[in-house]
Amino acid sequence: MHANFREKTIAAIDLGSQTFRVAVVRIVDNRPQVLASELKNVRLGQGLSANGRLNENAIKRGIETLRDFRNVFNKFRVSDVIACGTAALRNAANAGEFLDLAGAEGFNIKILSGDEEAFMSVMGVRTSLPDISAPFLVVDVGGGSSEVVLATSNKTLFNWSLNIGAVNLTEEFIRTDPPLPGELEKLGFHIRQKLSDLPAKLPEFPKTVVGVGGTATTLAAMALGMKKYDPRRIRGYALGSQELDKLWNFLTGMKIHTRRSISGLESRRADIILSGIAIFRDILHITEFKELTVSDGGLLLGLLTSLIEKESYNHAEPPNTKGLYL
Repeated sequence: MHANFREKTIAAIDLGSQTFRVAVVRIVDNRPQVLASELKNVRLGQGLSANGRLNENAIKRGIETLRDFRNVFNKFRVSDVIACGTAALRNAANAGEFLDLAGAEGFNIKILSGDEEAFMSVMGVRTSLPDISAPFLVVDVGGGSSEVVLATSNKTLFNWSLNIGAVNLTEEFIRTDPPLPGELEKLGFHIRQKLSDLPAKLPEFPKTVVGVGGTATTLAAMALGMKKYDPRRIRGYALGSQELDKLWNFLTGMKIHTRRSISGLESRRADIILSGIAIFRDILHITEFKELTVSDGGLLLGLLTSLIEKESYNHAEPPNTKGLYL
């Protein structure tokens, strides 16, 4: 076999409502290795819950970010790209406008349904935490939606996509800096209402609750006081419910500009972090779990894994993706 066939460089892009993420992976003889991974806080979902449309500036930021990603692809000579959009592009009346502009830049974006997004997040968790106790409940808190999935090592037992996310809840409930007790109360009440059916809906009780997505990894990074993000320390980190309550109490009384200086909290996430924490706190409360297992492997890793498996030349022996840290 010619040497070129044994080596391929592929990339995956996750276009979230808050964050755009990209990862570039080289596969040599079925062994994948991450060459680059980048994250940009674009906030594509800005103003979407109020207007039902993507804001022009958000579209502009999104397209500029895709151009940056294309430079990364050119540098590494990427041959195959999978690019997927989530809640902001599912829900915006003018999503087509963004997709057309992205298409003109050479990006063919697939919009994932809530079910597909849930499936990919679970795939990412299986890759990053292969030894996790099943059934496990994956909670992916995004900017515009949250996916809750009960899964085992080889099947999905239940999934639910909810229209609560860190960006849309912040825009709807938090108007004051720092937030007023009444605002936090309304936020909490709204989340509890949305999640109240969860225990009744679950076909089995989970053995583990896993948090994926930007809110979850940020919480772990803050709990660890991380100055420089290290996915190896995030993967499998057990965040206790008391630790979560402590972070909540610490952050709710603080102005956004003070939050921006906290280790582990990206400054562009400082305003929406409370809504994200509130969702995870309620999930732990309602399932009566004492800890959240955090994983860096969510949707982006799931997309990559699916692309790697498709590109793999030897299907009998799936590629070793366990060491992919994003």
